[in-house]
Amino acid sequence: MKVEIDGQIVGRLERGASQSFDVAPGPYVVRVHLDWRSSLPIHVDLDDDETITLEAAVGERSSTFRARFLRPKAALDLRLV
Repeated sequence: MKVEIDGQIVGRLERGASQSFDVAPGPYVVRVHLDWRSSLPIHVDLDDDETITLEAAVGERSSTFRARFLRPKAALDLRLV
């Protein structure tokens, strides 16, 4: 799964893995991609020394015809935890 911050791919995650990304304070748009599918964007605004945790997953809905082919940009789950 590729991790995108503000339109730039910043890393790749294997199943069950976690990864940290150091960014300056400010607003960001985060998405994840797997093949042609992706998550809806999540907007975050980080303060100084703030840490957030996001969880990405291939959800049940990503295996449906609709998610795979009609709504691939919302087929993956990305949430703030």
